[in-house]
Amino acid sequence: MKKTYVYIAIVVVLALVAGLVFLGQNKTEVKPQSADLSRASFGQRDRRAGGTYAAFKLLPSMFNQSIPQVITKPFPKAVSKISTRQSYNLYMIIADKLYVTEEEVEQMLSFAEAGNDLFIAVNDPNALFEKALDFTYEPVYVKEGKGVMQYYKDTLQGIDTSFVYDGLLTKSYFSKIDTNTTTVLGYNSSHNPDFIRVSKGEGQIYFLLNPYTFCNYFLLQQHNVAALETQLSYIDSYSTVYWDDYYRKLLAPRASSNFSEWQVLLKFPALRWALWLIFLLALVYVLIEGKRRQRIMPKKALLTNNSLEFVEALGQLYYQQHNNYNLAQKMIVHLLEHIRQHFYLNTNILNGEFISALAHKTTLPEEKVNALFAMIHTIQVNQHATDEELMELYQHIQSFYLNAK
Repeated sequence: MKKTYVYIAIVVVLALVAGLVFLGQNKTEVKPQSADLSRASFGQRDRRAGGTYAAFKLLPSMFNQSIPQVITKPFPKAVSKISTRQSYNLYMIIADKLYVTEEEVEQMLSFAEAGNDLFIAVNDPNALFEKALDFTYEPVYVKEGKGVMQYYKDTLQGIDTSFVYDGLLTKSYFSKIDTNTTTVLGYNSSHNPDFIRVSKGEGQIYFLLNPYTFCNYFLLQQHNVAALETQLSYIDSYSTVYWDDYYRKLLAPRASSNFSEWQVLLKFPALRWALWLIFLLALVYVLIEGKRRQRIMPKKALLTNNSLEFVEALGQLYYQQHNNYNLAQKMIVHLLEHIRQHFYLNTNILNGEFISALAHKTTLPEEKVNALFAMIHTIQVNQHATDEELMELYQHIQSFYLNAK
């Protein structure tokens, strides 16, 4: 029966391994290509062409050595833990498309109104922001090319520069803005505005339709690091920087900002199957280990009354062997144990001091106690006891048991 359970467990484990291998072989692998930005991840740990590792590592030098804090939760949950009282805060989102809910847009606008900055660099800024900030953008698909990647122009700040590289060129732009609250800070290669700043309360919201300016491939060409410095030069250097690592991973809109980590795990087929197989393996383990392994213990026989056997043993010791001294020694040992347990006296030395202390505790006359231990002393010295001496010792001991209090 045990072997059957073992075989079942082995089959389940093999099925689990086979499923993971099969699903792992069918997943789409992103091959690291030196200049492939079409699959840019915008991840702060990604050192490939489409990652933002370089930009993330350069941020402390631009913000008074403040290390960016990576956020992995939706904006409402993240902002509830951000203190907006002591310093300015910068919240950065670098992604391909921005999937946000109405609740999240309201929270982001409130965040800016409180005196903080929100920097969003995406190819698609979301229709909810278009409506909330009164702008319109025209998406233009990127294409391979070599030339100007980004212009920056601000007459008030004295900025008029451009950056060139060889790679994807995005030409998305803002076709309509509210000039009362919005300032154009940059242009694409077609000289259409793609970088704006929207004033909201005491803070600012920055929109850049060219997230590739944060990618490793762009920043590591020529002197393009200056482009990152230009984009962030409008923000207070003493700001606390928060770097989003949640929205860049979203691949579709959500109905609400309330989400569970389980939803993220179950979204991927390989992880979903792995979780179900683990659950099945755990269930089989519980069913197998829940069985009783030890045999049922037999009923133990009830203890019998051995008083009669004890009396017979003593009788044989006395009448058959006639070993009075051995029997006297046992009686003496039992008496001394009784004194230790009930009167808490040390019986190693049986001198006059001990006899006085015992007489005091038992309220017996000291003469009777002295007579008892004198007889004990005599028997132990002679190592012999006659029938009369044994009987007298027994009477003394019984009298002690009955009268000692």
